[in-house]
Amino acid sequence: MRRYITSVLVVFISMAGWLGGADTGSISGILNMRNFQTRFSDRYDPSKNTYSYTAARQGLLTGMVNAGCLFGAMISSPFTEIIGKRNSICFFSACYIIGQVVLISSVHSWVQILVGKIFVGLTIGALSVLSPSYQSEVAPPQIRGAIVCTYQVFQTCGTLVAACINLGTHKLSGTASWRTSFGINMLWGVFLMIGVLFLPESPRYLIYIGKEDKALQVMCETAELSPETEIIQTNFNTIRSDIETEMAGGKAKWTEILGAEIRYRTALGFLTMFLRELIGNNYYFYYATQVFRGTGMTSPYLPAVILGAINFGTTFCVLYIVDRVGRRLPLIIGAAFQSICFFIYAAVGDRKLYNPDGSSDTRAGSAMIIFSCFFIFSYCCSWGPIGWVIVGETFPIRYRSKCAGVATAGNWLGNFMVSFFTPFISNAIGFKLGYVYACINVLSSFQIFFMAKETKGLTLEEVNDLYLSNVKPWNSSNYIKKIKESHTNFSKEEERREREKSKGVRNEEEEFIENADAINSKV
Repeated sequence: MRRYITSVLVVFISMAGWLGGADTGSISGILNMRNFQTRFSDRYDPSKNTYSYTAARQGLLTGMVNAGCLFGAMISSPFTEIIGKRNSICFFSACYIIGQVVLISSVHSWVQILVGKIFVGLTIGALSVLSPSYQSEVAPPQIRGAIVCTYQVFQTCGTLVAACINLGTHKLSGTASWRTSFGINMLWGVFLMIGVLFLPESPRYLIYIGKEDKALQVMCETAELSPETEIIQTNFNTIRSDIETEMAGGKAKWTEILGAEIRYRTALGFLTMFLRELIGNNYYFYYATQVFRGTGMTSPYLPAVILGAINFGTTFCVLYIVDRVGRRLPLIIGAAFQSICFFIYAAVGDRKLYNPDGSSDTRAGSAMIIFSCFFIFSYCCSWGPIGWVIVGETFPIRYRSKCAGVATAGNWLGNFMVSFFTPFISNAIGFKLGYVYACINVLSSFQIFFMAKETKGLTLEEVNDLYLSNVKPWNSSNYIKKIKESHTNFSKEEERREREKSKGVRNEEEEFIENADAINSKV
């Protein structure tokens, strides 16, 4: 029962993903709310009595949260090393609440909105490093991929719920229309801050700071096994040995993540997360209204709900895929399929969407919506969740916090570039922007093929050994087969020893009974 409760709480840490998803899902709708526009927009058309934003202001209001995320990802490392992952998650959850208070209390200053979004971004960025890393260290290797992927499941759920909240609140009068959305977002931070207090600290971090007895206790409670169990002792000694070896040189400096031992993985993590955002998913979510307005869908809130529902529903597929199919194949095939979706989307939008008289071709618009949904489906089964798995399990403990921070910073850098520059580029070239995203998807597919090694089912220590070996990424699946064979042989040998031990106990019992009977017969 204790093991089940711990697993549920480890999954609950994915509420950190919900916070980021809630921000992504709410901003598009909030920017279109009338009361928000009257207070914070910089354009007004008296003939139509409408408000709008320049590309610069819209880009800043949408994208500055990602700039904050970039720096938040980088500053998470020292907090992790000083107070641990669990306490760091609790601290940044409190900071997220403060950021939402800044947003809710804004009256007429768009700069205050900007400051609030940057502050929220700092906390989301830090939590995006801490959550997957914590889950990777605590979760059993057999289901580690699925548990880390719940981060993306929660993120997509947060995006959908935020879009639905906007759909329900945009008709409220006055500031309630947008302050309600920010207020509900604040509640998610409260839930995370309270829930994390019931979680154990990572055993690897406890060993790292010298609390080995506590680490052993957490491992035993999580697995529901006694400390004397061979598998507990083996895992504990392996983790301790690896940490002692890695920490022999002291704490890693920032310059060391570019050293010969780790720079390959540093580049892999950064490029994977950077391209994860540049492949175009947030092109739809940040600018869903503008993207689909040309297709004939006039509601400023319905597109976000539709994409959010697809985003959330299809993400569950990856929970099955990631620990059965693996990491590499879904990423490679996913990027290739997404490039096809964007090529078709761009071609239809550029050549067929608008008639000579300026009206929209509804059939062309429907085709664009369909291929947009295909893209979201593919992204949610591949790059969306599995990118976080790569970050969570690739780096050894000595470098983990810093390398994960750099990789996640790449994610938010790409996110910022999409959110800030999309209005400018889209205004200049329209739907041709889809061709750019299609090419980036093709590049991403090759990047995974030539750089990422398969790590399905391996412990974090075995993942480290794999990347230190000379095994090529495209041959890494064969390496895993050999590891699994050795695990099977170890399990059979352990089972044989247990049977022999049990047999020996039974023989001793039988001998004792025979001796007792002999004594009784003499008496």
